[in-house]
Amino acid sequence: MTRKTLTQRTRSGGRPTLQESEERLQRLLDVAQRHFLIAGYRGTSLEGIAREAGIAKKTLYDRFGSKAGLFGAIVETLRRSWIAQLGDIVLDSRRPEQVLEKVALHLLDVGTRPDMIELYRLLLIEAYRFPELINGYYDKQGGLRGMEPLSDYLRSATADGVLQLDDVALAAEQFLHLVLGGVRARMLLGAGKRRPSPSERNRVAHQAVRIFLAGCKVH
Repeated sequence: MTRKTLTQRTRSGGRPTLQESEERLQRLLDVAQRHFLIAGYRGTSLEGIAREAGIAKKTLYDRFGSKAGLFGAIVETLRRSWIAQLGDIVLDSRRPEQVLEKVALHLLDVGTRPDMIELYRLLLIEAYRFPELINGYYDKQGGLRGMEPLSDYLRSATADGVLQLDDVALAAEQFLHLVLGGVRARMLLGAGKRRPSPSERNRVAHQAVRIFLAGCKVH
């Protein structure tokens, strides 16, 4: 048995392994996210989260500092997962039409999930009263965080002469809103109560990419 195998095993009565710690943290964040989405930011209590998660409230304060810190950890975890998935997509070496359509489908697949719609609704409702909620949502320059892989791809395509863009960060944000904005707005307002089907998401992605490239692709 290797040393690595030994360190990955659960030690009875000892410190949890790295994998166990990560799993416990994810379970805690899942519980906290559910509380926030059900009760809203103001109506969520750390006591309730700690009780359901089976930990002491002091542990939450020691780990996250405050309710805002816990909410920020949820957003950061989602952002990291999002960036990793988006990064894998833009590594594709195919034509911009194909790469951007895969990005658009990813935006629609994730952005129209019920939990993500509810999270976005929570931010819209609570951010004015609790501005600390969006600390992890935008960077210091006001740019949208989480779209870095797309910005990097657009910057590379511009440098290669495939696309013509004056402001890459702005283009990435505009692409996001072109793809997801209308669909998400309808869902938030209740005009589109059901999630668009895969075929509908394909249609939206295809048209959004065609419109975007019509304005920036070098012919």
